[in-house]
Parts: sequence; C-alpha cells; structure tokens
Amino acid sequence: MDDQFNRQTNTDPYRQTDNYQQGNDYQQGNPYQQGNAYQQGNPYQQGNPYQQQGNPYQQGNPYMANGGGYYGVNPEPEKAPNIFQQFALAFVPTKYSRLTKVKTGSMIGFVTLLVLIATVFSFISLVFEISSVDMEEVAAQLPDFTIKNGKLHMDEDFLLDESDVFIYMTEDIEGFSYDDADELFDEGYRKIMLIGRDRLSIMQNTEYQQFDYSQLGNLEISRTWIVTKLIPLILIIVAIAYIFVFVGKALWYFLCAAVYLLIAMLISSVMRKGQEAGALFRTAVYAKVLMFVIATAVDLLMIKNVSIPFYLRVVVTVAFMGVAIAKLPNDQTPAPMQMGQGWR
Repeated sequence: MDDQFNRQTNTDPYRQTDNYQQGNDYQQGNPYQQGNAYQQGNPYQQGNPYQQQGNPYQQGNPYMANGGGYYGVNPEPEKAPNIFQQFALAFVPTKYSRLTKVKTGSMIGFVTLLVLIATVFSFISLVFEISSVDMEEVAAQLPDFTIKNGKLHMDEDFLLDESDVFIYMTEDIEGFSYDDADELFDEGYRKIMLIGRDRLSIMQNTEYQQFDYSQLGNLEISRTWIVTKLIPLILIIVAIAYIFVFVGKALWYFLCAAVYLLIAMLISSVMRKGQEAGALFRTAVYAKVLMFVIATAVDLLMIKNVSIPFYLRVVVTVAFMGVAIAKLPNDQTPAPMQMGQGWR
C-alpha cells in the first residue's frame, strides 16, 4: 500500500496537465499568428485612399484644370482686330494694346487700303472738276501759243487770276517749282497752273504734279487743240500720275511712321514700359491715322483757305502715341522658372 501510495503521490502534476503542453496561449492561438491586423488587412495595403482614389492634386487640381482655375490657366488669346476694327480703334489710343497684336501683313494691308481709298477719292474729285470745265470758254481767254518739239512758243505772257484760280504762262522762264505753287497756295489759290517754256506745274488743292513737254514727243499743242482734245488727254495723264501718287503716299506714310518710332521709343523708355520695337512701330502707324483722315477730308471738301499745318500733325500724333504707350502693359516680366529649379 505504501508503494502504491508512493507511486500515486509521485505523479508530476506538470506532466499530466501542463498548461504549456495542453494549450499555451501562444501556441494555440497567438493573435499575431492567427491574424495580425497588419497581415490580414492593413488598410495601407488593402486600399490607401490616396493611392486608390487618386491624389486630388493628380486627379484634377481645380487650379490646373481648363476653364475653372486661376493658376496655370492660359485664357484663349484675344483675336487681333480686322482691317475695319483697326480703323475704328486707331481713333482710340487707350485701345492700342489690341492694335499691337496685329500681324505685319495685316498692318501693311490696312495702310495700303487707307492710302488707296484716299487717293481714289482725290482722283474722282479732280476728274469731276476737270470734266466740269468749259474748255471753249477757257480757250477763248488764252493767248495764241504753240508747244512744239518740247518748247513753248507765245508772243506775250498770259495771266488769269480769278477767285481761287491762278494761271500764268510765259516762255521767258524755263519752268516753275513746287515752292512757287505752294507760295500761291498759301495766298488762298486752290487751282494753280504755272506754264513755263519747258514744263508745266499744276497744284490742285494740295496735290502737286509736274509735266515736261519733252514727253509729248512730236505732238503739237495749240489753243485749238485744247478745245478739242485736251480734256481726254488730261484725264489719262492724271490717271497715270495718280498711280505714282498712291505709291508715293504709301511709302511716305511708312517712312514717317519710322521717324515717329524713334519718338515712341523715347516715350516708352521714359515711362519704363519696355515695349518691343514692333509694338511701338504699330503704335506710330495707327497714331498717324487721325491726322491723315482729317487732312484728306479737308482736301476733298476743298475748304477754302484751310490747310493742316505740319507742326499740328506732329503734335497730335505724338500726343496719341503718348496716351497709347501709357496704357500699354509693362513688358518686363521675368522668365518662368524651369523644372527642377528652386528658390535659394
């Protein structure tokens, strides 16, 4: 009995029911083995909202999107005005910022059309005046003369001074100049004809033309010939002359604009606008339109004893340029920063 008791009492409780053998919590079910939250479903692995859905700065930054942001948005560039809009804007110097966007071809086309219209109106006005002249009445007042072999032959000088008409013929003077006609124009005459031995000078309003008799070749002109054939010949000569007048006016317009460009560059420098020469040249071109139109209108309306002084044209044109340049935006913005650059 003692032996049995000893065997029973010698039984090791740790061998029968050892918690670490039967079911150690770390063996039966370690939560880090069964299902670690970072293994089962780490929200950064399952679905990071910044990766799955999309970083709002990647999906669509409203400041970068077209049509709804403020930064990085390039608004649609304003269209350059057409020829008719250019004419209207030329009278408003505060709107010249639009005219500086006009392409070179469009600007040249505008000036060409402007000068062409002015020349055509001037030509039509002169044609009507010439056609309205009663040549028989004029010839009756003229002395006997002959233009032959490029020379004028007459017995005595002739002078007609009536209202705004001045005609003078003489074989004692080789020819007359623009200064002679301009002096008479300043005295109030608007239809001036100065006939010398070798050439004829005509000033109609402010249009001056000169003709050498040597260009007539073997043609002989007399008082009788004037009555019957002069008007058609004059119209042909005037038409040919006005082609050169048109070309000369267009070239003169751009030449004057180039001179005004120097003044515009000085104004821009004083105002620290930093505008390019191309924009300033366009400003000069369109600033001339006002006085060009006024001078043309005065000539066409044949307003007596009225002419536009040169200094007035310069003052008004320069004033227009000054206002226009003052309203132009500064063109001294820094260059955009490239990728990879940063502030230091």
